[in-house]
Amino acid sequence: RRVLFRSPKVLAEARNYELTQDNDSRKLTDFFWHTMIDHHTFAPGCSSDKEHYFDPQQLSKHLTGYTGETCCTYNMLKLSRHLFCWTGDAKVADYYERALYNHILASQEPDKGGFVYFTPMRPGHYRVYSQPETSMWCCVGSGLENHTKYGEFIYAHQKDTLYINLFIPSQLTWKEQGVTLTQETRFPDDGKVTLRIDEAPQKKRTLMIRIPEWANQSKSYYVKINGKRKVIITGKGSHYLHFSRKWKKGDVVTFNLPMRVSVEQIPDKKDYYAFSYGPIVLAASTGTEHLDGLYADDSRGGHIAHGKQIPLQEVPALIGTPDSIRNSIHKNNGDRLSFSFNGNVYPAQNKPLELVP
Repeated sequence: RRVLFRSPKVLAEARNYELTQDNDSRKLTDFFWHTMIDHHTFAPGCSSDKEHYFDPQQLSKHLTGYTGETCCTYNMLKLSRHLFCWTGDAKVADYYERALYNHILASQEPDKGGFVYFTPMRPGHYRVYSQPETSMWCCVGSGLENHTKYGEFIYAHQKDTLYINLFIPSQLTWKEQGVTLTQETRFPDDGKVTLRIDEAPQKKRTLMIRIPEWANQSKSYYVKINGKRKVIITGKGSHYLHFSRKWKKGDVVTFNLPMRVSVEQIPDKKDYYAFSYGPIVLAASTGTEHLDGLYADDSRGGHIAHGKQIPLQEVPALIGTPDSIRNSIHKNNGDRLSFSFNGNVYPAQNKPLELVP
């Protein structure tokens, strides 16, 4: 049995809780979010098959050309912002980061500017991009919003506490506290992050820096404040490091987010795996043939890719154990984020398989 995806209704429940303090609305919102993230979400942070839910124990049967409706992720990010404001939970920010980079950022075509309806999880498939004269899907409307909101969740605040949620080059003007902060980073191409205090009255404030689960593989972590190293004892998993002090103009905080290749099995435990570098899910290019309707036209459904599909047995399959495959993925030199898989592939390839975001 499949259920139609209707997350906007849950957004209404979240807002109802904020306006009325109806605890049932909060419980419903919390239950929905965790059910979605823990059981119904693919590796890039997207969900649904033909806009429907399905038995999460059958996830691998739904790796189709109709997965990852962009509107679903658009609504899950909105819902995540509500939950984060209630809880300050780093796990919520972890999901937001994954979905933002892997699904939303990838849902606009950089040359002609079209938007994506479905992001297929089927190996060897492709996305279709809207065009101004042929396409006004729901995912075009939400898509127009998506790409104006990259600054929306980088920072959050509660009283005199500032949260650094996302690692995106930006400048924050916190008018209520008289604070100006600049963040410099090349993430995800580089894991170094610098926070510079440009303005700050002499008053004690707390800086909360998110350490994602993918970057926290030990029980300690360190940052530098004005060049002096501070070691923080932590547990594993995502959480926030907090620093309380009288920040002043010219203070600089630097830290590094260690990124490595990791492997994630599909939740129903079948032989499908995703490989990520930090939070960035990797994919292999399988050619540019038969991309019929890549730029949407008025025929045959428009938003659905209708080119000849590559038979699954012809799509490159990586051979080995998950760990041996992961250890055969090596980062390439150069400014462009890319990797080479040097292990065994079926059908055999003439050169190492390239993996990119």
